[in-house]
Amino acid sequence: MARPTEKKKVATAQLTLARLQAEAEHLRAELAQLHQDLAEARRDAEATRATLLREANEHLVLAALQADRIAEQALSELDELTRSSQHDPLTGTPNRNLMLDRLESAINLARRRSTRIAVFFLDLDNFKEINDTLGHAVGDEILKLVADRLVAVVRNSDAVSRHGGDEFLALLAEVSHATDAAMIAGKMLSAIAAPAQVGDSLVPISASIGIALYPEDGTDATTLIARADAAMYRIKRSGGGRFAFHDSTSQCAPPHRPQQPDGPSCNDRKAPDRAPHDGKVKKG
Repeated sequence: MARPTEKKKVATAQLTLARLQAEAEHLRAELAQLHQDLAEARRDAEATRATLLREANEHLVLAALQADRIAEQALSELDELTRSSQHDPLTGTPNRNLMLDRLESAINLARRRSTRIAVFFLDLDNFKEINDTLGHAVGDEILKLVADRLVAVVRNSDAVSRHGGDEFLALLAEVSHATDAAMIAGKMLSAIAAPAQVGDSLVPISASIGIALYPEDGTDATTLIARADAAMYRIKRSGGGRFAFHDSTSQCAPPHRPQQPDGPSCNDRKAPDRAPHDGKVKKG
């Protein structure tokens, strides 16, 4: 039979064990809660990280798109600046410098291929009267209309430019015969002479055209332009409204454009055998 002292020790031990078991259960519950909290924290951290990554990615995408837009705008502005610096602001046709570059390129290509090119110098007849009677705004509209009509006549490989004032240059990049240039000149005169309605005004238009051919009339851009100009002025003095080829027996530099000391000579060769030298079309 157990002694009272031993029974007391057993009871104390049982109480201690019960207390320890209760503490263990509490600790296990706390541990489980900690595991749960840790799992939730990890999920929250992953969600936050994913959100941050997504937001960062969105910012990168937006920044890239903005950079692309800025680059495109810069290129567009550069193209526009380049175009505006190379084209006549009124008619949109190539300016003198760009036309000279194209003419030089056409000459080099024609020299390699042993082909011909034609340079047209066109001047509107009585344009000053249009400006004086109808105003410069109407005159500007006429210049734009003439440029559009000239561009519509030539091929995509050719070029038309406003040379200044009411003067235009046209480059036919390749012609087989002088008659090809004559045909185009006739079409130009017909197109220009078509009725021009500008606002309330029906404006009659005509032009004089001089033509120079490579290589017969010159082998450089300056000479070809000067000789086409001289042929145009010869037509202008005879009444206008026609075209003419360069004639080496005529004065090379017209009175209103003094010839430079080193300019082309009129007596350097015989005029080429070609037809027609002069042409005229009736106004439509």
